[in-house]
Amino acid sequence: MVAIKIDCVFLIVIASILQLSKTQRRISAGHPVQTDKGYVVYLTKSSKSEKYYDFWICGGAIVSKVHIITSAACVEDVEFMYAVAGYKKYVPNHRIDEDQCTKEMKKKVIYTCVPKLYELDYARIEKWAYIDIAVVKVESEFDFNDSRYTKLCSYKPRTIQINYDPKYQEPNTDSIVFGWGHEEKWRRPEDANDYNQENLRYAPTLIHNKRECKESFTNIPQLMSVIDKYMICTLDKGNLNEEGKLIKTPTLADGCTPNMKLMANGEIACEEDEIFISDETRRSGKSDNILARILKTQQSRRQGICQNDHGGPLVTWVGAQEVLIGVASVFRVTGDSRCAGPYLYTSTQCNGIFLDCILNSSGDKTRRAICKKPPIERGFHTIEKHISWRNHPDGPAENELVMRPQRPIRPYG
Repeated sequence: MVAIKIDCVFLIVIASILQLSKTQRRISAGHPVQTDKGYVVYLTKSSKSEKYYDFWICGGAIVSKVHIITSAACVEDVEFMYAVAGYKKYVPNHRIDEDQCTKEMKKKVIYTCVPKLYELDYARIEKWAYIDIAVVKVESEFDFNDSRYTKLCSYKPRTIQINYDPKYQEPNTDSIVFGWGHEEKWRRPEDANDYNQENLRYAPTLIHNKRECKESFTNIPQLMSVIDKYMICTLDKGNLNEEGKLIKTPTLADGCTPNMKLMANGEIACEEDEIFISDETRRSGKSDNILARILKTQQSRRQGICQNDHGGPLVTWVGAQEVLIGVASVFRVTGDSRCAGPYLYTSTQCNGIFLDCILNSSGDKTRRAICKKPPIERGFHTIEKHISWRNHPDGPAENELVMRPQRPIRPYG
């Protein structure tokens, strides 16, 4: 996963402390998932994978009995992957055969498809983020009625519909993003700690205006057209919970909230970031503006994605129905290695023809006329990889098992 380094400015004056709770410093803004999100999966590499990554994990969304949508970066340089469905718990890949759910229910990934123009170049974010979306296929169909998921895992998996309508990614649209990634810290190469979250979490967020979003990435001019053509941007905290119901965000006018406490010296405190407002500043009437700026900055930093949330689904509601509108792709990193917004997601709508042609091409039964056209006419080329597990230490994939006919047992003599 790639992030963009930025500088951060901290506002420090004197007297009262105002902070947000440490539990809000996550992709989920402190919200563990309580309901069944059966379409959310994670990809983890085989422990015997040739390429080594510490605590590698990517998110994804089930869109058919065999297909998952994720990011292209997740599938480009890790060949042998497992998909884990129906499980809230993150299991490190080196322990995948110690957990009963992941041991029995994981599925091998046997196929990946990415747009040909995608190029995993960590040194060039405009290449790395360009059409950062992929479709993967697992070795056998998910059984959405398999009772083992509720016994061994968390809940039964299910599919989510894909959004192809531009109106559901307009600015100020409420959405939520899911993932198991880091709280807020970008892990440095020399850091051997696992910062992934133990359980699936979510963050409510609002889709951000692209014009304003691009102002945060002006140091990368080539990224401007990528944002315009292929991406969704988010920044501020949203208004929906994981069930798609409206939630009320506390404000200073609401009085005390669970995240604030009164100190013995009369100061208000929450936890880490020390932001002081002096008595003189309060008397001058400027404190309200300062607090508004602080709250907006703090809120924005905590309503997005971080390291290892890549590929995680960005979801909104159409009536009572959840729909997939994007997959997590890009975030910024401050000088002290903290994840920050605006946050970028690859849009399903902006890549609709690619997704529809790949997903509907199985068996060629429902392929639309445009999908049959040559790449130059339909507007995209693809790179498809068929992954064989036959010679892998973990054994062949289910689709590679040869069913030999039974032979009658002959008596001796």
